[in-house]
Amino acid sequence: MHANKALLGFGWAAASLKQPTQALVPWTELAARDASDAAVLEAKIAVPYAYAELGAYGQSLARYNDAISLFERESAKLDESIAAIRSGKLIDGLLERNPGDEMGWFWNIHALPEMPHAGHLAEVLAQHEFQEAFKNYRDLRFLSRNLQGWADSLGVFGDMLANRRQAYAERLPQVLAKARDIGIDALQQRRDALARELVDAESQADGTAFADAKQRELIARLDRVKATLAAAPDDADSAAARERVRLIAGAMTWQLAQQHPLRLWDAQKALKTTDDELIAARKRDVELAQAQRDEPARFERFAGRIPDLDRRIQALIPRVASLSREQQGVVQDLAVAELERQKDRLAVYAMQARFAVAQLYDRATLSRNEDHAAKP
Repeated sequence: MHANKALLGFGWAAASLKQPTQALVPWTELAARDASDAAVLEAKIAVPYAYAELGAYGQSLARYNDAISLFERESAKLDESIAAIRSGKLIDGLLERNPGDEMGWFWNIHALPEMPHAGHLAEVLAQHEFQEAFKNYRDLRFLSRNLQGWADSLGVFGDMLANRRQAYAERLPQVLAKARDIGIDALQQRRDALARELVDAESQADGTAFADAKQRELIARLDRVKATLAAAPDDADSAAARERVRLIAGAMTWQLAQQHPLRLWDAQKALKTTDDELIAARKRDVELAQAQRDEPARFERFAGRIPDLDRRIQALIPRVASLSREQQGVVQDLAVAELERQKDRLAVYAMQARFAVAQLYDRATLSRNEDHAAKP
């Protein structure tokens, strides 16, 4: 397009210097190009003008008549393009040939639509005003699709809410039963009893209180042996047996005394863990009680919001659809206005060409009259 304007300008520069032969070089090259460009159309009447300046009136007349015929054909093509635009083919074609879901300036027109004489649209699509109007139209379509998607999603949200309510109603009795089975108060009583035993064991330095299962079994066996030896006759064998039992019992007492501090620490730590677990359990009980009050109200709030949002979306859908139709009209009007300007330009060129043809005929008539007058 810029090259065409340059060729046209070179020709007029030469013509202004009274060099029509030099002007014909770029103009002839330009006139052979696509007639949808304004510079090419102007070259169609510039070439016969140059021929007229050179005195080649026959060639000039033929070129002017060719230009007039071309202008009439181009005007008819523009009428076809205008009709196609008004029927919506431009909008539909642009959307089809330039797909994309993004909004605003992240999207651009890359391909012309399939429609009659699409070459006329180059100047239309290059205009910032048209680009902005078309992007606004696409944004409205994007919003329309989103609104429809949201409207469809609200039905899904309603089903999800119903499922959540059902799941809550089914699980709540199970959770409450499990909470009752835990018996936090009974656990607290057992914990308090163990804490008292621990205090007694600590104050009395009673290592037996922390004996493990194996040690308790051994202590029980020693007690049974002691009872048996107590009933035995007081002879040398019994005395020896009593001494061995005393030594074993002393070793056990010493072992328990050695292990007492560590086992006391472990017991205190376990009691602290039990306290933490009881606190957590009571907190869960409080949260469960709170949930029994909050969840139904929460479900009701969501249930109330869904129809409210649906009403708002349903109200917006026709408004956006109406705005989309209006914006489509704006886009089409901009395109038609540009093509109408091209038609006006063609009409001006055609008028200039017809005026030049009339001048050539007048010149030829005047020349013949002068020739007749010169004859005796």
